[in-house]
Amino acid sequence: MEINQIPAEDITKKRNRDLAVLSVLLIIYHFAAKLFVYVFYYTSYTVLSGKFSLSWNEVRNYLADRPDTVNSTAYQMSANISVTAATILLTLFIAGVFFKTTVWSFFKIDSKCVKTGVKWLSPCFVFNMLASTAIAFLTSFLNSMGVSVPSADFSIRQPSVIAVIMQITYIVILAPLFEEVLYRGLIIKMVSPYSKTGAVLVSALAFGLMHGNIPQAASAFCTGLIYAIIALKCGSIIPTMIIHSLNNLIVNSPELASALGISYNEAVLSIIEICIGLFGFFVWFTSYKYLKFEDNPDRQERTLALTKVMSNPMILIYLGILVFVIFKRIFEANA
Repeated sequence: MEINQIPAEDITKKRNRDLAVLSVLLIIYHFAAKLFVYVFYYTSYTVLSGKFSLSWNEVRNYLADRPDTVNSTAYQMSANISVTAATILLTLFIAGVFFKTTVWSFFKIDSKCVKTGVKWLSPCFVFNMLASTAIAFLTSFLNSMGVSVPSADFSIRQPSVIAVIMQITYIVILAPLFEEVLYRGLIIKMVSPYSKTGAVLVSALAFGLMHGNIPQAASAFCTGLIYAIIALKCGSIIPTMIIHSLNNLIVNSPELASALGISYNEAVLSIIEICIGLFGFFVWFTSYKYLKFEDNPDRQERTLALTKVMSNPMILIYLGILVFVIFKRIFEANA
């Protein structure tokens, strides 16, 4: 039965349940990631030392005495890959077993999905660059005022072939896959029946804020809006996985090439990025109408549905947790 055929009172109950379930799953994902970080540290301590210990102080001190190992890209990417994989698998397991919710329907693959992903790569790249430039001015201003703004660091330390392979595996393959499953697949599926606009906004906000720092949060939110609309219109996360993966590869290609010792010409890379940008603007000007999507045709009902989604207590709690993390990191950086 379609949502609009269900009595209003039942729709309200179902919406509140689905939003509560979604929020619980997102909160589980957030805190499970922190738990699995500790699991990774204990495991790496056991592997590196050949001993097992339940003492966190012993594990922490052992790893602190080996900064070259712990700060290396190979170690950090091992942590990212294992922690993220374990977290998403646990979240999907709980969603499927306890809440009968899956995202497999959003893995629809056809030529149209692939073409859409390739076509919208360059406009998303342009949007990302514009947002990153704007936020760079803000962070520069804050830095000039003595406020340090934390940012992500994906530079490759102790370069090696294995480090580069692991970094590519994470930022080009696994991170786009896992993030699209969670922030497009799960959110779009559970929120769009009640408010497509709300699904787009919640998806973009969650995707932006989960990065944990202002520079990434701002650019990820902007591109997340487009990602969410594309996933919504295609009924698939395949296009956004393509865009996400290729965008990460383009942005990190200079660092990857440098780590592999491959000589590259910055002018050539600049020309490539300019070409991508020009094509991106062309797509924007010729195909911007594609990003329009149909929501409830009644404006009052559409606004009410959006308000109900965005003011849901559980959704607000989850977004509040992510905002708290960002401000906590800012305070710590300026302590």
